[in-house]
Amino acid sequence: MRIKVTKPIVLVGIMGSGKSTIGKKLAKKLHMQFYDSDQVIEEREGLKIVDIYDYRGEEYFKKQEESIIKEVLRYGTIILSTGGGSFANEEVRNLIKEKAISIWLYSDIDTIYERISRRNTRPGLNGENKLEVLESLIEQQYPLLEQADIKINSGNADAHYIVDNILVKLKEFC
Repeated sequence: MRIKVTKPIVLVGIMGSGKSTIGKKLAKKLHMQFYDSDQVIEEREGLKIVDIYDYRGEEYFKKQEESIIKEVLRYGTIILSTGGGSFANEEVRNLIKEKAISIWLYSDIDTIYERISRRNTRPGLNGENKLEVLESLIEQQYPLLEQADIKINSGNADAHYIVDNILVKLKEFC
């Protein structure tokens, strides 16, 4: 399937929606460079995201994330996986809507809860009721994420199937 992509592709969604996993596979399929904003921040800071939250604070992290997203969107036709809350930032959301094709990966709460419960690397989830935090994130962020150009259910399907769904939607969109 030939798709003429002329803008960056940005994967958005709450934590645990599969942005990094799907982004890597999509980039390989489209022969595009892949960036993960969280990974770029970790490399530059020399700390894991959860440690940046703990030592430098959420505001510091969000400023770094916004800066990285702005930078990477200037790299051309790439694929960018963003942090879970980045699309909630109005400036970042507007920039993505203007400069890129946004793809919202969504899933039901049970699937996302199962995914995020596997690790303790998610900021804001250690020592709290993860399900309550997740419910709150969904309530706050799903109405904003609805603004994405393309919506893809990233539930329990195989990652390759999800990527194929994205390719079909991208072909229709482009």
